[in-house]
Amino acid sequence: MNEADLHQLIASNAKAIEALSSALAAEREERQRADYQWEKDRNKLNQYLGRVASAQSSLYEVQADYYSQLAELSERQIRIEEQLTEIMKRLADSSE
Repeated sequence: MNEADLHQLIASNAKAIEALSSALAAEREERQRADYQWEKDRNKLNQYLGRVASAQSSLYEVQADYYSQLAELSERQIRIEEQLTEIMKRLADSSE
């Protein structure tokens, strides 16, 4: 191998190294962009999950209030039915 061939080999290797370095830098930048986007998406997802949990909590509170009011109405209905039964008995007794 003569000196010209050696210089050509060195230049070729330098170009290959430069191309690999550029490719690595581009790949690193792309990976950083992808990581940033992934982190951004993950944060949005966490926010949405927080909102869903909050909405679910509110739903459970409303549901508990609903069942409480339903139980209260049921108790009122029982008392009213007992009073009506008593009134009907009195009316039946007074008509005899």
